[in-house]
Amino acid sequence: MPQKAEMHLEYKGTEISEGGNHPKNRGVAAPIMATKELTPQLDVILAAKRQYLQERKAKTPIEAVRALASMQKRPQPVLSSVMQDAPVMLIGQIKYAPDTEPRRGGYDPVASAVKLVKNGADAVALFTDETLYQGGLDDLVLVSRAVSVPVISQDYFLDEYQIVEARAAGASALMLRAGILEPSALRTLVSATQRNRMTAIVEVHNSAELEHALKLSPYVIGIHPRDFRALDGGSGWRIRPLAPPNIRVMVTEGLKTIDEVQAAVSLGVDAVLIDEHLLDDATQVADLHYALRRSHNPF
Repeated sequence: MPQKAEMHLEYKGTEISEGGNHPKNRGVAAPIMATKELTPQLDVILAAKRQYLQERKAKTPIEAVRALASMQKRPQPVLSSVMQDAPVMLIGQIKYAPDTEPRRGGYDPVASAVKLVKNGADAVALFTDETLYQGGLDDLVLVSRAVSVPVISQDYFLDEYQIVEARAAGASALMLRAGILEPSALRTLVSATQRNRMTAIVEVHNSAELEHALKLSPYVIGIHPRDFRALDGGSGWRIRPLAPPNIRVMVTEGLKTIDEVQAAVSLGVDAVLIDEHLLDDATQVADLHYALRRSHNPF
């Protein structure tokens, strides 16, 4: 496979090179806010993302990023076909959290990805927002090289430039958030994702967002856990039946307990995202695969 280092593209001051930019050897960018405040402060996140995007565009023209993207191996499909009664797809989520990672002995997304795949993950989702953690895109390169399964980039995608960057870093699929994009912008990003041969996963929170998303022919619709945790009133329970049979539905944030996984399965999703700690020990791994109606032999 062609070497990424030949292009010498830099992400936030770090250079992509073969074997040189391990996350343990990098510093962490100063977070713009505490992790628990990220959702309420979405406007701050998006403002920082737009500023960062302007800097990236000025530094590296999109034509150079497209050239790098063209050198990558073909993206692997995510949920492109699901047979009736097939087990639920298991996707492990890797997400930097400054309030918890020091207690885990440091943030090592490559080691996490390898562990997730060993314990049965069909794909890996990596949170790559560089306004929180400086090495997001660099880690995407490293993780996509380290595992044989598809890697999904989770970010706040606002512009086609980011789509091409993710493909250049090895992503096979992207999560696009309908709630932060105007309809025309969402259409542009879904189209750009598909032109780059990646799977577009569109997260929706209500029937209006779903109705618009379905017009764009995405492969996968995403539902956030907070939209189905309330069994009697969560919007996910109203959204799921509205998705046609040819559209796959998945959970778009890491589930943290077996009970949450079972709730998702009851909802009838085709794939779940799980917090990596659910695969920390053999008992939890067995319980998780049982909840997903799967068999798993780690050897």
